[in-house]
Amino acid sequence: MSLNGLAVCLSDRYEKLGAVDDLEEAITLEREALELCPPGHPYRDSSLSNLGGDLWRRFAKKAEIRDLEEAIQLHRAALELRPPGHPDRYITLSYLSFCLSDRYEKQGSVKDLEEVVTNRREELELRPRGHPERAIYLHDLARILRRMFAKTAVISDLEESIELHRAALELRPRGHSDRSSTLHELALCLSTRHDRLRVADDLEEAIALGREALELCPSGHPDRGESLHNLACDLRKRFVKQAAMDDLEESIKLHRVALELRPPGHPEQPSTLHELALCLSNRHDKLGVVDDLEEAVTLGREALERCPSGHPDHGKYLQCLARDLRKRFVQTTAIGDLEESIELLRPALELCLIGHPDQASLLHELALCLSHRYDKRGVADDLEEAILRGRAALELCPPGHPDR
Repeated sequence: MSLNGLAVCLSDRYEKLGAVDDLEEAITLEREALELCPPGHPYRDSSLSNLGGDLWRRFAKKAEIRDLEEAIQLHRAALELRPPGHPDRYITLSYLSFCLSDRYEKQGSVKDLEEVVTNRREELELRPRGHPERAIYLHDLARILRRMFAKTAVISDLEESIELHRAALELRPRGHSDRSSTLHELALCLSTRHDRLRVADDLEEAIALGREALELCPSGHPDRGESLHNLACDLRKRFVKQAAMDDLEESIKLHRVALELRPPGHPEQPSTLHELALCLSNRHDKLGVVDDLEEAVTLGREALERCPSGHPDHGKYLQCLARDLRKRFVQTTAIGDLEESIELLRPALELCLIGHPDQASLLHELALCLSHRYDKRGVADDLEEAILRGRAALELCPPGHPDR
């Protein structure tokens, strides 16, 4: 058996059984095989690709960035040896996209994401209408475009993502094993577009798609927690818009079930804690049940503890907890809640860059807290700062703005 052949067997066994020693040996053999395939050798592209693939797998296991960097270099070199028209070009494009996507997650460089989009477009071109794998590549390109929108806020990326997901959904009719993932992604895109453009039909469709996706993810399904969470989020959004208590009650129930599937240590637990806290805070505002506010504060603290400084959602969680502490101060007049609220809002404001959509609400919330503290203690500086922050918030809410 050749070096590459043995390495492939070891890599396959690693994928099946997860023994890291198999992966390490595969990489060692692949390095030796590559040395025996100098530039010009007919199998050099395969050796580059195999070693790059296993270094990427080792990165996924050990998170050592040097493995990922080397994998990217190797796949780029392999791609040069597999020009357009080469039968294995699509394989290298896919692996290079996986690597660049992981590096984007690690380092946040838009250039990596842009290159992934370019690669995915080429992959889709290699899967014309009628190709059995076209739906997969439509779905993958659409997912990357949604991530691009989340980074750059260019609405055309989101619009294209929606079009691609609709095309993929047509190729994944009822009964298709991957229908739920496309329903889920399309619902996310529509919900995101609703947040941006406030088109009610987008939210309604997102909820309908979310319900269908959840039906396809019964108990035990690996995507059930995410489906529960996303549907619950969209129901709360509709409650905010229409004030229908049924939506809010259902959202709370769904989040509680999702939380059971996201125990401490789960990477998405802070998000569900935060969203459940938002729901309970909303229900407190509507029904005045003190226990809802108490639980919202408790959950908000848990979410913040599990979302350290530097996490992209840290500022959002600071603001949510601060708002609930201010609400509790209004009820109990416990000055400690108000002081903590102000302490949380100041770093949240520092994390909110100029032009961020939450900047106005943060300024408004801080102004409210400072005004309350002035009423309690009579410190003139608090009132002066409250006026200053209030003016800044008003400037960010021109005529026609929903929060003006």
